[in-house]
Amino acid sequence: MMNSNEIKKLVEYYEDKILTNFETNFNELVLMDFYEGGFEDRIEDEFFYEEYFLRYEQGIIDLLLSIENKFEKETQNLKLRLIKLKRIIDNNLAKSIKANDNKDFRVKRKSQFLLNQKVDKEIFIELLHSKLIDNKLINIGINDFKKHFTLDWDSKIQWLGTELQLTNLIFLLIKDKYLESETETFRHKLVCTHFINKRGKDFKEKQLGAVFSEKKDTIANDDVIFKIMYEMSSKL
Repeated sequence: MMNSNEIKKLVEYYEDKILTNFETNFNELVLMDFYEGGFEDRIEDEFFYEEYFLRYEQGIIDLLLSIENKFEKETQNLKLRLIKLKRIIDNNLAKSIKANDNKDFRVKRKSQFLLNQKVDKEIFIELLHSKLIDNKLINIGINDFKKHFTLDWDSKIQWLGTELQLTNLIFLLIKDKYLESETETFRHKLVCTHFINKRGKDFKEKQLGAVFSEKKDTIANDDVIFKIMYEMSSKL
């Protein structure tokens, strides 16, 4: 069981995050989103409230419950300080509810396959799927594969090749203008959002960026990804 000093330190910690230095702490989250592609969007605080406040809400609730039966004057004061923080969280989360639908679209757009409007969507998707299947790079059915070009997909694609091949594929799809140029700003996030590796694990954006930057010039000219892109270009 925590003593009064430990409880007080926790209260001060949560006050720092929610009240005293809220602007600084909150700005760090917004800044991270900005550098990950959010620079193309308008910054609206409500979009970030849920992600930020949920980091601390449960801890505040648990602390309040743990001191429920303590009635010393100092502890009562700490309870009041904690419930004030809970009120701030709840009021801000209530504001974010109205923005949730827009937020879902905003987040998904920043990690979505944005096809060039000049590309025939149906032919492109079916051709890309068949080439990846033929070369044993994916094993997903066509209907589930198509969903990844909408906002209605619910499971990631298992990539059976190397991460360098996958990053190169996305790079070439952008370079050859099958995907909108906007995709360049979040192409590694695109991979992490839609794919898992052959071991069923998530990809990491920083690792993808480092691997592609360091090894892209070592990719053999006869690599299967170049072959796929060549074959697609002759049919699109």
